[in-house]
Amino acid sequence: MINSKSILVVDDSHELTYVIADFLGMHGYQVHTADSGDSALECMGKQRMDVVVTDIHMPGMDGFTLMTEIKSRYPDVPIILITGFSVGEAKKMAFEKGANAFVAKPFRLKELMCVIESVWADEISTTGGDAR
Repeated sequence: MINSKSILVVDDSHELTYVIADFLGMHGYQVHTADSGDSALECMGKQRMDVVVTDIHMPGMDGFTLMTEIKSRYPDVPIILITGFSVGEAKKMAFEKGANAFVAKPFRLKELMCVIESVWADEISTTGGDAR
């Protein structure tokens, strides 16, 4: 399957970003990774991303701050927040702050891919066409 969608995966766990990137890459997505909020913003400044999947709890810039920065610079890029800590409260905060979706760790990779695809489907239905 060929897919022209670009996904940025942001997590300070190199192992997790590698596993997610490898899985999504096998399904035809163009996957980029970053290990911090600052490196994610730098990557987005160089290349357009169709969706960002970011961990909430990272050293330095956390996922909420990163989401705020992305929303201010790239308002039409959907953001999916992931975390394994205080899931109930994090989920509530994620949606209050404007996340497009939330996935609790641990998760199945296929579940994450389905969430990514549903976010794109929501974007298309709310814009009346291609979200790009």
